[in-house]
Amino acid sequence: MSDKDSDKQAWEILLHGYLQIISLSFLYWDHLITIDDELRLLWNKPKTLASYLFFTNRYLAFFGNITVTILGFTTLSVTSCNNYALYRQVLLVASQIVVCALLTMRIYALYTCSIKVLMYMLGSGVILFAVSCWSLTDQKSDRWEDSGCHIGLSRVTAIRVATAWEALFIYDSMLFAFTFYRAYTHRTEKIPLLYLVFRDGSIYYATMALATLSNILTFYLAGPYLRGGLSSCASSLSVTLMSRLILNLHQTTDVDILSDKSAATREAEVTHELDTLALSDSEEYSYDNETDSEEFTA
Repeated sequence: MSDKDSDKQAWEILLHGYLQIISLSFLYWDHLITIDDELRLLWNKPKTLASYLFFTNRYLAFFGNITVTILGFTTLSVTSCNNYALYRQVLLVASQIVVCALLTMRIYALYTCSIKVLMYMLGSGVILFAVSCWSLTDQKSDRWEDSGCHIGLSRVTAIRVATAWEALFIYDSMLFAFTFYRAYTHRTEKIPLLYLVFRDGSIYYATMALATLSNILTFYLAGPYLRGGLSSCASSLSVTLMSRLILNLHQTTDVDILSDKSAATREAEVTHELDTLALSDSEEYSYDNETDSEEFTA
């Protein structure tokens, strides 16, 4: 390897390290400034499935990235370094699965627990998850020998790993389409909770679309040690924004995430399911599920 190539790789590794530290600093800083809201809105309330998913979303990334950071700057054997690289990718996939599960629950809530919608989302999710798992197999990479555990992806492997992020982008786009359709079909009914979910969902999708697509481009255009260099950034943004969506829903409505019911009769129909997702001890609402199911079918 020439000195020029060596210097280029060293620069890629340095930049990758800076990007990871900036991403994790953002993750931990946001966790710090929202911990009071988390304790007030979630920890002191009865726990539901959605609340456990919320905690998993927050703390899987919180503790998992501590080990990623420590091991990333520790000189390891070739085998250990390869295992570390796989662990990091599995952690990223696991974090995104939890985020997608929470987003799926929001859509399930918006459509008043429509089984048809749920089956469509789960079926699509299983297919895209299988693609993501496939992308983690049969990888070829180079290891930086001087210090730390830094893995450079071959072009073939980079394209393979990129498919996992492309699958995530497709699923996020599908969920946003569901949200947009629901908001559009009820745009004249002035339902505050539906507006809140659509607004927050739009912010989430726009931000994550930019982050995910930027990360995908690194797999195709960047050098070996910068391929996937924005993965930590995209993952940290996803975890943070998902936490903010849940906390904001609690602060604004004080209902559970899977409830589609609110004050007015029509809002009650759209809020009952968000009750389960909002992760708190919410009021019990009654609603006619058949009405919204027939609307979606039509």
